[in-house]
Formats: sequence, C-alpha cells, structure tokens
Amino acid sequence: MALSFEVQRRAGGQVILLLQGELDQDSVSMFHQALASAVDALPAELLLDLSMVSVATAGGMGVLLAVRRAADQLRCRLAVRAASPAVRRELLARGLADDLRQGPPAS
Repeated sequence: MALSFEVQRRAGGQVILLLQGELDQDSVSMFHQALASAVDALPAELLLDLSMVSVATAGGMGVLLAVRRAADQLRCRLAVRAASPAVRRELLARGLADDLRQGPPAS
C-alpha cells in the first residue's frame, strides 16, 4: 500500500499530520510532500499520527529524523501522537522514541 496523508490544522498553531500506508524508502517523496503541506503555515506544534502506518522500515525512520531536523529549524514542537505497532517497534529498536517527543532546542 502506498503512503497517503491528511493534514489537519487546529487552533493555536497546531497541525496534525495523519499518515496511512507504508513508511519506507519508497515513500520518501510522498512523505516530503506531506511534510511540506503540514508546515506551510509554520505551525507551533506538529503532531504525527502514525497509527495507520502498516509498514515502517529503517528508511522510513530516517525520514522521521529528517522531519525532526526540519521541525527544529522551524522552531516547531514535534511529537508522535499515535503510532502503530510497526512504528513503535522501529522507534524502540532504533532508540528514536525519545527523539520524536522532544520540542525544539532552546534559543
């Protein structure tokens, strides 16, 4: 299943990015499109809903780290709001769970 996404904008500068499908190296361009749509309004907080991601690979985790860096540059708090079992396994196996709960660095 290919990757698809939905962007929800909430009050207070919060944006929720819902992803569905496979988060792997093959979905990098779609993920970048989703990210661009999510951050076009410079949100204060970006929440990733990964509860509908059926496959998560090392390539997909690399993309999530790129999102972490982009959020830091935008001074945007980033967190995983929900994660499927596949995503949780990969985050924990690679020691990335805490990296995706932290806010931007202090100025």
